[in-house]
Amino acid sequence: MKQILVVVALGAALSAAAQTPVIKPESQLMIIDRRVVADPLRTNPLNGSRAPWTFRYLIENMAGPNNPSDFVMKWLTQWEANQTINGSVAPARPSIRQLVIDPWLKASGGQRLDLNKAPFQLLAIVNRLDLHVRDGDKVTTAGEGRFVFGVLGADGKPLPPLFPTAPGGFTVIFEYELIATNTFQLRDWAQQWTSLGNSPVGSPMYNDALERITRRFTDRGRAPGKPNGNALNQVRSNELALGLPWELREFGIVGGFLRQRGVAQTPDVLALNGTPALANLINANEAALLNETYVLPAALRGAAALAGPFQLSDFPGASNRTFTAIELIDPFYDVPWSAAGIINNDARHAFGLNTCGGCHRTETGAGFLQVGFPATNGAPAALAGFLTGITVPDPLDPATPRTFNDLERRRQDLADLLASFAPNQPRPMPRHVPNFVH
Repeated sequence: MKQILVVVALGAALSAAAQTPVIKPESQLMIIDRRVVADPLRTNPLNGSRAPWTFRYLIENMAGPNNPSDFVMKWLTQWEANQTINGSVAPARPSIRQLVIDPWLKASGGQRLDLNKAPFQLLAIVNRLDLHVRDGDKVTTAGEGRFVFGVLGADGKPLPPLFPTAPGGFTVIFEYELIATNTFQLRDWAQQWTSLGNSPVGSPMYNDALERITRRFTDRGRAPGKPNGNALNQVRSNELALGLPWELREFGIVGGFLRQRGVAQTPDVLALNGTPALANLINANEAALLNETYVLPAALRGAAALAGPFQLSDFPGASNRTFTAIELIDPFYDVPWSAAGIINNDARHAFGLNTCGGCHRTETGAGFLQVGFPATNGAPAALAGFLTGITVPDPLDPATPRTFNDLERRRQDLADLLASFAPNQPRPMPRHVPNFVH
């Protein structure tokens, strides 16, 4: 009898394994294959509604009742003036006019931005089902679907960064909610993204299937309860082309237009880093930081996230700060989140990692962009080690290694999600509430 039970158990295990899809990041999570992101039909704005992966298409479906060109112009001109949020100021970066707006207007005939000539190149389409939120059988969201674009200069080449050397210095990410309010809808999203693995990446069948998925979250009217009926959660920018230091901003649809808002999980680095207030904030929330449940209060969000390189003069009262400054090329420094009096460096690391500036720089060893322009023409987008796998020393304690492989983490998260829908799984399903933003 015991042998029979073993055989039955083994058979069940093999059957379950056979039914578990193989999850491949390159086809189901981070899609950067040129046969997709440079699809001659779907990425050519002249094809109109048949080109759903273009900047033009996404904006036209996002703008609601507004003229799409005006919608974009109101977004871009926010860089031309200081933006104050929660008392934090993102200084104007007026070079947006010279580097992006004016060349685009000139190419458009000078009157209104022609979205067919938008200087935005698609770099990646991203599945972020790992951001789904559920508590038992209660589902709040299925996560996000994202489009990553690189900004081009007047010459049609990636807009270069001011510092340091990189293939491109300005990217923009459109981050949409995958709408789900119950486990059936969550399972449907998971199965659709996973089924992309049934066809070779970039094949006609693959691109058709991916288009069906993306239009579920990008098209007009997909989210009636959200601004402009669009499923957009936020737009994030990441640039070192308009000024120093490297800066990340966040925008949401407010009053029908994209408006800058505080950056999620990220305080004002110039005001807080190296101060007793930072040490107190980290120490008071040590347990939540270590178990990844800490949420930065919205009132503490900075107007922009700065990733460096910094000059010490960027920090008011720098001589009184107690942060760790790591010299790069005089007078520039990396300045990780740090301050005298922080009790637990792991909590400090967790805090810094979940800020946009920390994740894109000092805590992960990234060269700023997690998804960037390819190093050579015709190659796929460049992915940072944070995504593909890397071990780097802790910026404050070099003897402590920090290992990252976020695509593997996302792959395992999707595998766990699919497994949770198996008929023999206990109910309710385990709680899943991620509090990171990268």
